[in-house]
This record gives sequence, C-alpha cells and structure tokens, in this order.
Amino acid sequence: MDRREFIKAVVASSFISPFFLNQKIDYLHHELYLISADLRNDLPPLLTELRQLNFFPGRKFAFFGFHPSQADLTSVLTEAGLIPATEKKAEIKIKFVHLLNPASPSFTLIQEGRIRDLRSAKLYSLWKKMQAGPTTTALTIFSLSPPMVKPQLGNNIALRVEGKVIERLPLNQSISRVIDTGFGRVAFRVENGQAWVEKSTCRQRVCLASSPIKYVNERIICAPNHFLIEVEGRTWLDAVIG
Repeated sequence: MDRREFIKAVVASSFISPFFLNQKIDYLHHELYLISADLRNDLPPLLTELRQLNFFPGRKFAFFGFHPSQADLTSVLTEAGLIPATEKKAEIKIKFVHLLNPASPSFTLIQEGRIRDLRSAKLYSLWKKMQAGPTTTALTIFSLSPPMVKPQLGNNIALRVEGKVIERLPLNQSISRVIDTGFGRVAFRVENGQAWVEKSTCRQRVCLASSPIKYVNERIICAPNHFLIEVEGRTWLDAVIG
C-alpha cells in the first residue's frame, strides 16, 4: 500500500474542529481525531505511539463539554500518566462530536496543520482491527491549543486544495459550487451565513455528516480529495492538508 492509498484509508473522513475560534495559530499545534465507541481498547496503543512522536508533550487534560465516555476516557488517560485539570490549565483539550451519520472506526493525526502518515505496523494493525468493528457516530477530538474563547461568526470561507487557497467566498451570499481537486470532486453550499458539503466522491463520505460551519476557524476536511473549507474572520488558522 503506497502512501497516498494509506492516507486515504486511514483518514477517509472529514471533520470540523471547534477549538480554533477567533485565534491565529503561529506555533506548534497537534490534533488527534478518533472515531471510536470503544476508547478503552482503541486509545491505549495510540497513546503509546503518539508519546514516541512527542504528540502529547503536556500532561494536563480537561473535557470541553459533555463526553458520553468521560469516565472510561479519564481512566485510560490517568493510567497513561496524564493528569486531570481545569479548562484554563489544560494542555490537552478533549471534545466530543456526535457525527450526523455513522462512520467506520478510524483515527487521524494532524501535526502542525498537516495530516501525519502513521504507517507503523502496530498502528496499521490497530486501524485494520477498528475498521472491522461496527460503525459509530462517536468522534473524540484531542487538541493542543490555546484556551477556547467566545465564538466569532465568520465573514467568508477559504477553499484549499493541498493546502493552497484556491478561492475565498463570502458567507453572506447564496453559493452552490462543485470543486474538482484533481483527486475527486466535492460539492458544497453557502447559505444563511454557513457552509456545508453536499456531495463528495470520497468513499466513506463522512464529510456529508459534518455539521454546517459558520464560526471563525471551523473547518471541514475531505482528506481523500485533499480539500478543506475553513471559515475566516479577522484571523484564521493557516491549515495545510496533504
């Protein structure tokens, strides 16, 4: 399996990230997106590998909002040597997102805005095992980011293909567009101050389950098509996907 096919397999999904609100990120930033309803078994091997990659340089974590598996997740993290903390002191922010449609269990690591290729035999075996399990709507996001601030409604969206902005469109207009990225096609719509994906040629099409985005730095990523929609305001995350 070559790199492109592996990336498509592991990150054949699209997510929104609610952490980057009204902020300009200009230093090291990591995110782990984990689709799993069995965090007790799926998370420990990921933590072991990510520690070796220095993905979790901090030890303090906190939950931002409700998480249905908070007790199990807290147990797993403390067993791994991490420490519960308040939201203000947390170095690792944990957020639960309920996907609109069920998706196969999987994980995606984004490091400094780029999708990280995790091709170790251990993690590939984990991914294969997860894929054989039942679908789920449970998405957990682990983020090393500044504290959350009050959301700011965006002014426009940036369309990126392989990390490069190809166009910017206002959020205060009604727009329907199909983008051919060279890797596939994505159809999206802008209406009533928000944007969402309507169609995609990616296999799992989890991007269709992503909720509409309207706040600064919210984004929808379609990794197989190397496509990203991001809401911009006065500041925005300079995200790169490839």
